[in-house]
Amino acid sequence: MLTSVIIDDEARNIALLSYYLEKYCPNIKLVASFSKKGKAVEHLISNKPDILFLDIVLDQGSGFDILDEVGYDDMQVVMCTAHDEFALRAIRYQVVDYLLKPIEIQDLIATVEKVVNKLQNTNVKQVFDAQILSQFNGNSPKILQRFATSDRFSIDLIAVDDIICIETHKGKDKTEVVLKSHNKNEFILANVSIQEAEKKLKPSKTFFRVSRSTLVCITAIKSILRNVQYTIVMSNEKKIFISRKGYKALLEFIEKTFETKV
Repeated sequence: MLTSVIIDDEARNIALLSYYLEKYCPNIKLVASFSKKGKAVEHLISNKPDILFLDIVLDQGSGFDILDEVGYDDMQVVMCTAHDEFALRAIRYQVVDYLLKPIEIQDLIATVEKVVNKLQNTNVKQVFDAQILSQFNGNSPKILQRFATSDRFSIDLIAVDDIICIETHKGKDKTEVVLKSHNKNEFILANVSIQEAEKKLKPSKTFFRVSRSTLVCITAIKSILRNVQYTIVMSNEKKIFISRKGYKALLEFIEKTFETKV
């Protein structure tokens, strides 16, 4: 019988997965479960299970942090998460599988079978293959996303990866697009409203509207200051002032996107 450990930030998820293992995977024995990163690390340093069912969002840091701290060569790691953004990173850690919540019973059973097959066949170095990644990223090559702006003279296509932030221009249906190559006072005047800009940038999943007039790229944030006023400092040193409500909403978005606690 194989041993297993569950690490998840929510007790209800632990309870549900424990029930599934007991009822549908009788060859797997659950020996411990943790909702706190510190206790989980302490246990895993000296007690390596055959299978580690690991969430990515934890009370402190991430599931990847745990793998870095305790080592995972002697464990078959199964990522269990509500988000699919980290499938590629999971492959780098050579996890056995990447289960999306809510976990389907059939998927769990199939994952356990993968682990058993891997342990029985010493020639299998990695079970996590390209088919798993394709269900998240699609089968087409990635195309660089463009943000289109236009006026009566021209149409400009701006690489989304180059955008730091977008702000409303003087209360009109125009916006100021700040690029990585710009200093904090430079911008491109775009003939779109902040609402239209937000809709265009939504597929990138890295832009967040911190106020009625401002969209920021969270990967371009250098720091967030919490002094008399909440202030976002962008990579080009541009400062954006936000409310307490905007600050809290931004942190929640960052935690969800990067699957980590701030």
